[in-house]
Amino acid sequence: MANSRTLIQRLAWLPVLLILMGGGIFLRADSAGPETAFLPATGQGPLDGMIFTGMLGPDGQPKDVEDTFVFAAGNFLSKECELRCDYPAKPYAAERTDTGWQFESLTKCPYKDATIHWRGTIVDDTVTGIATWTMKRWYWTIERDFAFEAQRVTQPAGGEG
Repeated sequence: MANSRTLIQRLAWLPVLLILMGGGIFLRADSAGPETAFLPATGQGPLDGMIFTGMLGPDGQPKDVEDTFVFAAGNFLSKECELRCDYPAKPYAAERTDTGWQFESLTKCPYKDATIHWRGTIVDDTVTGIATWTMKRWYWTIERDFAFEAQRVTQPAGGEG
């Protein structure tokens, strides 16, 4: 019983985190300056204006699906996932690194219990990363990792990047 109580105690913060993420207030701006600034979902993000085109596919296998990744109004969007399951644009968190940017976003299919957790790195004009697709069913959960790589086709507003 001690183990289950510990697990419950560890998960007690989860509803709060989900509310914050759903509300779009977890978005982190450039870490330069004040330690971490938070922006609303419809605000501005440091990667806004960047658009990348490239490929994605199951991790460890050839990337065989064309996709376009868009950063706009503080949100991230995969055009292919929008087309296949209506995954809408969702807030992203971004942090500047010594070599470029790291970002994360959590998107949710509006009519299935499915999410995609995007984690990527932008170096120069290339974005690479892993998208973890999770589909919850009655008695089991399916989880698959997809790798993506794409080249920038636009510069962010203000010419930074």
